[in-house]
Amino acid sequence: MGNLWSKRPLAPDCFNSPNPKKRKSTIFDSPVPQQHQPDNEAPPTMDYEEAAKTLFSNGLDLANFAVSSDILSNSWAAISELQSQIGGNHRSPPSSDTVKIREFEHPEYKIIAFVTPPVAPSYLQEQSGLVPSSSSEASEFKFLCSKKNPSFSINKAAISLFNSLKDQLSPLKAQVATSSKSIPHIITGDCLGGSIASLFTLWLLCTLDLATAKRPLCITFGSPLIGNSGFQQAISQYSTWNTCFLHVAHKDDIFPKLFQSSTMEQSIYKPFGTFLVCSESGGACFEAPESIIELLAPKSSESAQILNYNSIIKCLERQLICKNHYAFSVHNTDSFKAGITAQVAAIGLMQIQLQNMDMDALLRKVVMSELGVLERKNQVFDPAEDLNAMKVKLANLEWYKKKCEDEGPHSGYYDSFKHKMVPRDHTAVKFIRPLTIYWQRVVEEAEERPQREGAPLRTRWLFGGTNYRRMVEPLLIAEYYKLGKRDYISQGRSEHFKLLEDWLDKHQKQSGKSVSNNSKMKKIMFSVTEDSCFWAHVEEARISCRLLNSGGSNNAETENLVRFEEYVMGLLKNYAVSPDIFLDSSSYMQWWREYEDILGKQMMGASHNSELARFMKDEDYHLYKSGTLVFT
Repeated sequence: MGNLWSKRPLAPDCFNSPNPKKRKSTIFDSPVPQQHQPDNEAPPTMDYEEAAKTLFSNGLDLANFAVSSDILSNSWAAISELQSQIGGNHRSPPSSDTVKIREFEHPEYKIIAFVTPPVAPSYLQEQSGLVPSSSSEASEFKFLCSKKNPSFSINKAAISLFNSLKDQLSPLKAQVATSSKSIPHIITGDCLGGSIASLFTLWLLCTLDLATAKRPLCITFGSPLIGNSGFQQAISQYSTWNTCFLHVAHKDDIFPKLFQSSTMEQSIYKPFGTFLVCSESGGACFEAPESIIELLAPKSSESAQILNYNSIIKCLERQLICKNHYAFSVHNTDSFKAGITAQVAAIGLMQIQLQNMDMDALLRKVVMSELGVLERKNQVFDPAEDLNAMKVKLANLEWYKKKCEDEGPHSGYYDSFKHKMVPRDHTAVKFIRPLTIYWQRVVEEAEERPQREGAPLRTRWLFGGTNYRRMVEPLLIAEYYKLGKRDYISQGRSEHFKLLEDWLDKHQKQSGKSVSNNSKMKKIMFSVTEDSCFWAHVEEARISCRLLNSGGSNNAETENLVRFEEYVMGLLKNYAVSPDIFLDSSSYMQWWREYEDILGKQMMGASHNSELARFMKDEDYHLYKSGTLVFT
């Protein structure tokens, strides 16, 4: 069969690590940016012009692949084996004692099947109520709540049965989380068993370290919907989670229709994931909740049936082998609409005449809904996908920093950007804005749903965010003070910078790892200042000098300047300051000359002789810049 997870078109991103392959570049792997670019060569820039593209719908291809790959037949075989242990005449309400759970081994994956005794539609109708996320019954799924989607509801029958099974599911979750590092899992079930499979998969996804684990694929057969629109949105906002679900539903199966009404506007329950809607004539995949509701909406009481998917899967396999490739072809200049029309034809809705059914209206709704999903996919924010583009932009800013130091008026990139005297200063803006937008979104998502247990960001992303913060925030500080503002740290600093800094501090305390001062001293020529707010402190110190010279509050300003001296000296002793601060025309050196004048006037007191003042007067910063100064 080949490697299912390497070629599965349903969700290729779902079963591969979101991280790009490791590269030699260390810009995002370590919080110490490296200078890789030749001195006179700028890194490549990126052009984001997009040409208009013809849109196609691949719902038929996805369905055909699912059928041909054997994942449907193998999943149903596992379900059938457990069903035979229960017996088809068992009709009592399911309980933890009657649910069958078993793992099946396959060469390339494992299948975990959930099977309940057969349930009557009337029982599920009685249990059609929704349990809100605020309830203790839904406590295991509160991780789905976010600022954008603060609440949701889950079907009462599904969540009640799930909770009754937690003693069995907890060790199973731990077992799957461990084995998922080496082999993928299919989690499956039919009817109410499929509902439990879906909830278990969600519960598992929250546990997995998606950087190293192979994501599961949940396949359900004829399962009722299990949540409201809030539940659907909570899952769909994480595209890689949403693609982990494949729901197989016959167009006449009564169970997927149970919680739907005849009009879409009145439907409380909403589908999520990919639906393979099928009949004996064929099948096609759909993703838009509105499309799925339309296609599965009750058409008449006579058409609803309780189905066995064994015969349906065999029909789909025969259709795949024997059908005419042009059987569902549609002549239409609009390729996307033609594709959707062929999909609707494949599931048998075009071949039957139904009362009160406007086929043209149905097609219009499905086309618009599926097109909306496609457009939203194109707009989905995927940090891993955009990582390379951000690395290029950060490399351009590193090149800009070096050019300012080598060719500028000896002031460094902070002051060069602040005054914008040459074209490259204005060019830098086009790299800063997309970087800031990108990392704001990364932080926002990490705050809502941490990337791993116990930490908002995985180490790779944390170091990438640290490098971004140390390189970009000084430039935003330059713009802030250029406008004559004050108190950047308390009044102007973006929340995402604060969070990135706080997360790094917590990571360093938890890991207990730190770079030795000796190592930092040797690499000082290639470093950036560790405190991204350093220049804000410099600007405030310069303001204190001006106020002191103009007769301002002596006590307040002298205290500020003393604190600033201690702050700078602390950074120097930890080799945490980039040598560019000592360039002759930098804001820091301008502060020093202003402060030296204040010291000469004894405005700091006749006996004031700080460690930083001695360091600057003795010009020890020359040794610091060369990486040869050892503090004693």
